[in-house]
Amino acid sequence: MVAQPDQQFVCLPAKHQRRPGDLRDLQRAAHLRRRSQCEVLRMGALNVDRRLFLSAAGAWALAPAARAAVILDAKVARTAPGAVRLDWTGARAVSVFVSADPAAAKPAMRALKTAAGATAELGAPVSPRPYFLVTAADGRQTRVAERLLPLEGGRNFRDLGGWRTADGRQVKWGKIYRSGVMSGLTLADFAYLSKLGVTTICDLRSPQERASEPSPFLKAGGAKVIATDYDMSASMAAFAKLSNREEAIQGFADAYVTFLDMLTPHYTDMFARLVANEGPLTFNCSAGKDRTGMASALILSVLGVPRETVLQDYALTEVYTPPSYYIQQMRQSGASTSGVSAQQAQALAKLPPEVLQVIMGSDPEVMRRALATIDTRFGGPIALSKARFGLTDASVGKLRRAYLV
Repeated sequence: MVAQPDQQFVCLPAKHQRRPGDLRDLQRAAHLRRRSQCEVLRMGALNVDRRLFLSAAGAWALAPAARAAVILDAKVARTAPGAVRLDWTGARAVSVFVSADPAAAKPAMRALKTAAGATAELGAPVSPRPYFLVTAADGRQTRVAERLLPLEGGRNFRDLGGWRTADGRQVKWGKIYRSGVMSGLTLADFAYLSKLGVTTICDLRSPQERASEPSPFLKAGGAKVIATDYDMSASMAAFAKLSNREEAIQGFADAYVTFLDMLTPHYTDMFARLVANEGPLTFNCSAGKDRTGMASALILSVLGVPRETVLQDYALTEVYTPPSYYIQQMRQSGASTSGVSAQQAQALAKLPPEVLQVIMGSDPEVMRRALATIDTRFGGPIALSKARFGLTDASVGKLRRAYLV
């Protein structure tokens, strides 16, 4: 508390003492009192200024730590055969380095650009595949690449890398891929994928789907295709009975949990190959969103990626391949290229539009409910993968060491 000057007495030297009633004494006393008050207020202001300065200095000293807690995040998307757009958050200015090696150290990478703002256009050919290191002035950095591979054919073929774990690490780029049916891949696509070094493809489709659209890698070679037979006709029949959006969301979520039984051999084999580091590895179904979406959710969860990020990955299918694509195919040809029979396609085409949107889309609420059921029944995706798909604490640790950076 700031001391206040005495309001009753003013001490004067003895030789200046006069009678209390003297006007000059009163004027002088008032003058000294005002001067004393000014001095006290001035010193108080100085103390306040000093406290503010020290407070600001302390905040400034803490600023680097606070800035370090802000995650530098980035994404790239191709805009032309020779260019991509980089978008980032968490820093005002960044420096960008590029390499064809997803794990290249910064000194081995080529300096590409320094940019300020939140977006920049970068020169980058389709092949060899470019991997970018984005760095901030304070040392924070993140690795990024195109998530959707720039293929001429195929469907929903994308990299599972780049997603952040709860402890701030990233899934490595160029190690695990997810895809839809691959029958439309061109010769140029095969050349592109061969450079990525894909060695194993876990085909999650049923025998009917594989017969309808055989994997081109069976003839082209370069990667071994792993598949196991099962029957999913009952699931397709159940979808045809859905009458509204809520039924469709819950019905699809229930079907995803059912996949866990049908695809136990597939998911067990997939995880075994990942643990053995047989990569780069790709897994696929027909649309690349349902059975593949569950596989992605299991892998990302085991690697420690938060639930909301898992849902974000799932929802991207609808961005890259909108439901209208499949709906239009069914209406034009009577069958989609998603592996359903002509009869099944006709039944699906009769469903209400809001139901078709769910079946042909990737509404995150579907996966949210499916994972919530897994939480309730099995204790979560990690517990499920240990109980059903052959993982252990040791193998989970091995996966994280192999696929996180």
